Amino acid sequence: MSGIKKILKRILGKKGTAKLIELKVRLKYIKTSLPGHLERIRCYEESGWKYPEVISLPGRHVFFGYYDIQQIDSAKRKMLVTVIPYKADSSKDKAELYTVDIEDLKFSKLAETAAWSWQQGARLRWFASDNEKILYNDFDDRRYVCRMYDLKSREVLKTINRPLYDVTPDGRYGLSLNYARLQRLRPGYGYSILKDSTEGDAAPSDDGIFLTDIEKNESRLIISLKQLSQAAPESAGRDNYINHISIAPDGKHFIFFHLWKSGKDEHWGGRLYCAALGGSELFCVDEEYIPSHYSWKNSEELLVTTVSFDGMRSFYIMYNIRTGKRRILNYEHLNRDGHPGFLADGMHFAVDTYPLKGCMQHLFMQRTDKDEFRQICDLYSDPRMYGEKRCDLHPRITPDNSLMTVDSTCISGRRSVLLFRKND
Repeated sequence: MSGIKKILKRILGKKGTAKLIELKVRLKYIKTSLPGHLERIRCYEESGWKYPEVISLPGRHVFFGYYDIQQIDSAKRKMLVTVIPYKADSSKDKAELYTVDIEDLKFSKLAETAAWSWQQGARLRWFASDNEKILYNDFDDRRYVCRMYDLKSREVLKTINRPLYDVTPDGRYGLSLNYARLQRLRPGYGYSILKDSTEGDAAPSDDGIFLTDIEKNESRLIISLKQLSQAAPESAGRDNYINHISIAPDGKHFIFFHLWKSGKDEHWGGRLYCAALGGSELFCVDEEYIPSHYSWKNSEELLVTTVSFDGMRSFYIMYNIRTGKRRILNYEHLNRDGHPGFLADGMHFAVDTYPLKGCMQHLFMQRTDKDEFRQICDLYSDPRMYGEKRCDLHPRITPDNSLMTVDSTCISGRRSVLLFRKND
């Protein structure tokens, strides 16, 4: 944050600053919403994708959340969505979970959850490629948990003793973190019901990443925040936390971000780590660039978007987590952070941008082996949805590359899911 902004915050105070931000975004909304000013959806025919279908409900937000989970089932018949009130409060309002039929776009309610966030929902997912079971995080009056739900019986089959961040492809194990701590230090990603009991401890020895045996319903700490902080001297005295745990496609190892900050205004620091599923073989993949987003190309190669420590530059980097080698993709359109997702060929990936000129977010395809770029769609991002409530596109593509979904506020300022179908 610049010196001028810090001075203004001190003068205006918390409430005054919030009012100033609200005025600023409303003026931006008025400016970018004038009749004829811009198209809210602008698609490119040469992209190979049809004009998107809008999946929405009147007066409510409909979204999926993060881009690292498959939204559509393996049979490509249904998708999972989260529905919340237009003015939802994640500490008070429950989210409703639905399936939507891919052909007729009909909604069917499944369950409700009190554990959800604006960026990642309830980590709602299909269980182990089983189109009849889902997993989602919830709150059971005293702790966060994960529910296993059966679509046929419409019943909860099991309550898992920890909320899960990611799950192995075979459904045997899950990895968990402290969602209360995550929400305090990275609003919009954790859950708001419980107070963070670790507040005041910069790097707890009894908190970090937990491994859960889903069948036995047993969990244990495998990597602690204290352990990570001791390996990163620059994190000493700052609030350490974990985010973005992602298990490799073979289920044998995982990556995660070790992050730290001191105060709401400081740009965070961080390292990218990899470890075997049980927490052994822990090593730092990169400490030069702060990791931001990620996508597995295969079980050894990983694409990560990063930012420099001054927060001014973004880089797309391919890592080989077995050899430790890295390659920066110095391509024209990869100079801004985004959310990448590989296509089945392992060569192309879809990626988005944050809102740019005219509040437009851009969705495009990029190759990793050469600078080949193809625009798919530009979507208006309503500036009134900002902070932890912002709506990133988070592109998600089916394994056969035939369907793609994004979350967007291009329609009436509410979150909707846009469904793209590949041209025949």
